[in-house]
Amino acid sequence: MIKEATFWGTDYVMSGSDCGHVFVWDRASAKLVMLLQADQHVVNCLQPHPSEPLLATSGIDHDIKLWAPVGEDCSFDQDLADEIVKRNALMLEETRDTITVPASFMIRMVACLNQIRRGGRSRSRRRAQGSQED
Repeated sequence: MIKEATFWGTDYVMSGSDCGHVFVWDRASAKLVMLLQADQHVVNCLQPHPSEPLLATSGIDHDIKLWAPVGEDCSFDQDLADEIVKRNALMLEETRDTITVPASFMIRMVACLNQIRRGGRSRSRRRAQGSQED
């Protein structure tokens, strides 16, 4: 479940995901070459620096994470990547018929329904009071 995709230089494409990872693919071969655990939940946004080897990522929390290469050998675990891709495909299939809406929309919807409900009660009371006065 890709959230946002962007190029990193001319050789790579990267994306955030609902699983909390950043996926990096080789542009020419479309092979997954790197997987970063960037958040506990969701990686909504990622932005590479235009000239430095830096990456900024953010999710649904209040943190922006900055990534930079370190001098260590970072091995790519293909088995882990395959398992995460498989889990993501399953989650996508299970939620295929689910519609996600922003919280602000739901709050407005509940407020409107509450107002309609109150309006209905007011009309019922006015009718009841009107019949009592007769």
